[in-house]
Amino acid sequence: MTTTHDSRTDIKWVSQNNKLVPYADAKISIMAPGLTFAALVFEGFRAYWNAERKDLLIFRMEDHLKRLEFSMALLELDDPPSLETFANDILETITANDFRDDTYIRLQVYVDEWGSMNSTGPVGSSVICRPRPRVANFQTGQKFIVSSWRRNGENASPSRMKASGNYLNSRLAGLDAKRQGAGGAIMLNDDGTVGEGPGGCVFILRDGVFITPDVTSNILESITRGTILDIGPSLGIPMVERRVGRTELYLAEEAFYCGTGQEIMPITAFDGKSVGAGEPGPLTRKLQTRFDNIVRGVTDDHSDWRTPVYKS
Repeated sequence: MTTTHDSRTDIKWVSQNNKLVPYADAKISIMAPGLTFAALVFEGFRAYWNAERKDLLIFRMEDHLKRLEFSMALLELDDPPSLETFANDILETITANDFRDDTYIRLQVYVDEWGSMNSTGPVGSSVICRPRPRVANFQTGQKFIVSSWRRNGENASPSRMKASGNYLNSRLAGLDAKRQGAGGAIMLNDDGTVGEGPGGCVFILRDGVFITPDVTSNILESITRGTILDIGPSLGIPMVERRVGRTELYLAEEAFYCGTGQEIMPITAFDGKSVGAGEPGPLTRKLQTRFDNIVRGVTDDHSDWRTPVYKS
């Protein structure tokens, strides 16, 4: 019988309110507005192990923290810790756990203690890190469906803010995909154009050009998406940001889903219709290789995107 490793057993220390505490002792009030009213914003980072350098490299930490700053401002949190403080919390937490594998980092900022829906403080925070290997579907790809659930609107619950409340919408779409036996979902906007998935952005290839919904399409301004838009042209792969119609998904020659968790995961079908040959395409593979070399520090390119943990 196959057993699944529980990464919680690897976590010894977390940061709570900018102090290291044992994982088992990290608690918040059950009446905290961060829990009861989803008054919580967060960021997810990846750190990649470079065996040759014997170092862990956090990918685009500064950009994640800048996005967190925007989310905190939109949630109107009272006097949250500085980005420098959060950066130090992340480095301290990883070091305390002495992780030497690919690691996932989750930074949360929320309204703590006891309060109402409109409370803006006191502000609490947490950093938790855990070993997290690459998903198997990075190689094999997954089949997607177009969900019946529509994406949050800019004037309702803006997706540009990385808030926990927005992920209820994502959960509904994810459960929709699960019921239909698919590995993921794409959500449309109210006008029928493509938005994003429950936890990532979508790229489709048409006539040799990768197309992705623009930032006014009710998407999170994804760090991974931005990385791909940057590195694609250096590989001779044209990239375009624009509105995308649903039926364009069915015309795609290649497609992939991207985000911190999935990295670059090929999409092999939409609604049972094969994408290209129904397997990861050559240009997607080319982007994956380039991405992997950058995040692991195999290449010296984009060194400003990598923050070393043990040899900083």
